[in-house]
Amino acid sequence: MRVTEDRMIIKSEQGDYPVDFVAEVGLVPALVDAGPETFVIIDELLADIYGDALSALSEHPTYRVKADEESKTLTGVSLFVDWLLANKATRSAHIVAIGGGVIQDVATFASHIYYRGVAWTFVPTTLLSQADSCIGAKSSINVLPLKNQLGVFHSPSHVVICSEFLKSLPQIEVDSGYGEIYKLALTNDGAFFDELTDALRSGGHRNPRVLEMIRKALESKRLVIEKDEHESDLRRVLNYGHSFGHALEALTHNEVPHGIAVMWGMDLINFLGVRWGMTNPETAERVRAVLAANTEYAIPAIPSARELVDTLKRDKKVRKGVMHFAVLHDEGDLRIVPKPLDETLVAEVSEYLDGQPLFAAR
Repeated sequence: MRVTEDRMIIKSEQGDYPVDFVAEVGLVPALVDAGPETFVIIDELLADIYGDALSALSEHPTYRVKADEESKTLTGVSLFVDWLLANKATRSAHIVAIGGGVIQDVATFASHIYYRGVAWTFVPTTLLSQADSCIGAKSSINVLPLKNQLGVFHSPSHVVICSEFLKSLPQIEVDSGYGEIYKLALTNDGAFFDELTDALRSGGHRNPRVLEMIRKALESKRLVIEKDEHESDLRRVLNYGHSFGHALEALTHNEVPHGIAVMWGMDLINFLGVRWGMTNPETAERVRAVLAANTEYAIPAIPSARELVDTLKRDKKVRKGVMHFAVLHDEGDLRIVPKPLDETLVAEVSEYLDGQPLFAAR
């Protein structure tokens, strides 16, 4: 197995693991430590596009799956587990997952429960998964129509990031991926919002410094998860933009891409943070300007404040009617703020929606 020069090591209670970076898909198989009992799960679209370049891995038993929200359910996980059993995978199995967040969640969940845990390697292929979800051990699956209701923590043994995969992504998926990069660019000790803003001046979300931004995003997240891997305290700041973002996704039946919903959720919580006297108004405006300037998307129909707050009540982070929001105080300073999901919050969200919400259809 090769080792790249810019390898990053993630410390985990379940065992430290490396993240390697490579520019060409054809180099990926040489980086993956595929043994005799390797089983591959891959996004079916990627299998069609990159099958030849990944041929060394496709020699192993391969499970092709449609990367949609219906696959990211107990039913979807069960189908993969049934396939592993049919292919006589044992406790020594090594799963290699190639795809974006859906493939990651299915593979992580299945790897965690199969024979009480088997090793797995992740080759993330979307910007969302490369810049954020590929590290941190966390996975979640849906209980439709609610997102991410069941989950586990199961660290990969290895992550391989290849920037060439991003070239085949449609623009909307690149834009969505930046939702998590924006979040991590504002996150505490790892903040790099000024550098990100500078990179975006040349080519926007298709800027030539994207691999550098991915690495900075992962470094920002690493600083959080190594202190709080299981989301007991500090890691909750990584939910910035996600509470309202997940509600928007659920209410639009996932029509709004995850990263776009996160950006919208960031703008909404920034608005509320300013209203609560907790967010620097100038910072909120600067973040909004960068989001709007680099993302051409219109949300077809934004739900009402009542629908959004009612959906929040089913969020797993709610305790006794109180949501603990990640609120931006200033660049590099996110704080956890408890707020009741009451009529006051409904009125405050209504105020945002009655103004000029981000990505509102014209």
